[in-house]
Amino acid sequence: MEAMPNALLKDLLSTGYFFEELKTLTSTQEIELPFYSRTYAIPYLVNLVEIHGRSGEIHKNEILSMAIDSLSHAKDEELADLILELKKVAASEIDFNETALHQLGSGDKVGLRLSRQKSESAKSLAKLLVSIIKMFKLTDGTARRKAPKPADTTV
Repeated sequence: MEAMPNALLKDLLSTGYFFEELKTLTSTQEIELPFYSRTYAIPYLVNLVEIHGRSGEIHKNEILSMAIDSLSHAKDEELADLILELKKVAASEIDFNETALHQLGSGDKVGLRLSRQKSESAKSLAKLLVSIIKMFKLTDGTARRKAPKPADTTV
């Protein structure tokens, strides 16, 4: 069984994310990814969704809601791969909306605002995910799996 990715508390404190909450955890030196995700990352994203909802920027919630749903329903052993996949989705969303911003004319104010909001939201998600990836030293799932044994070709 593969060990759960973990990160040193002091490294997590250095990211600036959840500093106040994390500094109260003096009894532990390391935090496992599932605990961090469910205790800090998901509530943080839920809070962003609520803030955007109150300010009327509901288009910012699409990618955040998808990330919350995916992270909330992921099994512990799937979490690392899911975070890496969500980062790719966020990067794709950023690219798509940044391209749309450059292609839309200045007369399409609604389209510009929509693309800008979606891009900002994807950037904030990507920033959080990159922080998690770095602190928990997550790598592509294929690199973590054992390579298959070659077939015995002796005659």
